[in-house]
Amino acid sequence: MHMRNVASLYQVYQLSGSSVQLGLAGFFQALPFIFFGLFGGVLADTYNRKKLILYTATFNLLPGVALGTLTATGVVEVWHINTLNVLTSSLQVLGGPARQAIIPSLIPQSHLLNAVTLSTLMMQGTQLTAPVFAGFLIDIFGIDTSYFADALLLVPALCCVLLVRSSGQPQGARRQVSWRSLIEGFEFLYHTRIILSLFLLDFFAVLFGFYRPILPIFADDVFDVGARGLGALYAAPAIGALIGSGILLTAGDIKRKGAVSIIGTLLFALSLGLLGISKWFWMGLIAVGVLGFSDAISVAIRRTVVQILAPDDMRGRATSFLTVFAQTTNALGAVIAGAGAALLGAPNAALLGCILCTVMVLGVCWAIPQLWSYRSR
Repeated sequence: MHMRNVASLYQVYQLSGSSVQLGLAGFFQALPFIFFGLFGGVLADTYNRKKLILYTATFNLLPGVALGTLTATGVVEVWHINTLNVLTSSLQVLGGPARQAIIPSLIPQSHLLNAVTLSTLMMQGTQLTAPVFAGFLIDIFGIDTSYFADALLLVPALCCVLLVRSSGQPQGARRQVSWRSLIEGFEFLYHTRIILSLFLLDFFAVLFGFYRPILPIFADDVFDVGARGLGALYAAPAIGALIGSGILLTAGDIKRKGAVSIIGTLLFALSLGLLGISKWFWMGLIAVGVLGFSDAISVAIRRTVVQILAPDDMRGRATSFLTVFAQTTNALGAVIAGAGAALLGAPNAALLGCILCTVMVLGVCWAIPQLWSYRSR
């Protein structure tokens, strides 16, 4: 799917030469997450999760084959790409909560943190490797081959789904897809204060600390390192995330998940401050690397706690709320980061984000003190 996204964005720019069209293409890729994200959770708690994963992955063969065929025949237009990208993202959104919700039925809870960390690690790995693989195929064989290849790569994924031994059927009484099911999800999150506090920590960290949009300013105006230096700044968080995930895998089942989440979020805030005061490039690399490190730990802990505390018949909705929450907050955080950098300059915006994020973390800990003492059984 990452290969398809990269290839389609590249093709849109090749066809239109317009940065506006490129922005719209990115918007269409993200649009289903906002409109259908919560609905995917309701489906995962209503229908057989194994079948839902199988059906959505099977139908996702079609956009890749269609894009490859339209490109090979020379009739492809920008609206074709945007329409098929909406279909691709919609199928991902509808099947994503089922993929997350089925994990606890496959492994014992003592291995859940490792399983979630591995899942996160694989997603981070594909974000690094997919653009390289797609770029190689496009340069050597053409865009149409890249589309056909990403469709073909879904076949082994479908075979893996067929090998899953779990029935995939949600526990509890059968329910209907309805607005009431959606409201039940909101009520569960509000009353489960540990999960609510973790969502709030993530919300404020991303809202005041979404640093990625302002990294080009640091590369040009602060460190004067050009495009190569900017590439290193964008790569450093991924390296930090891999290190953080590796440490979690080594540590195994951490009991004090609440305390670790709080410490990880505070480390994220302090690293943002370090980026703000950085005068040298190596210092900035360390800062953004630690940002990726702390974010990876917080994400893995948060997803694991949601899987532990949410009952099986609520797990799909809980994970879908987490995804939509993250997507929406990223969009808001990007706007705030850009506005802060325009008004205060990038370094001062990072310092202000550090202060606000720290204050909000302490405020969440004061309002919901049971998070610090939370231990998983």
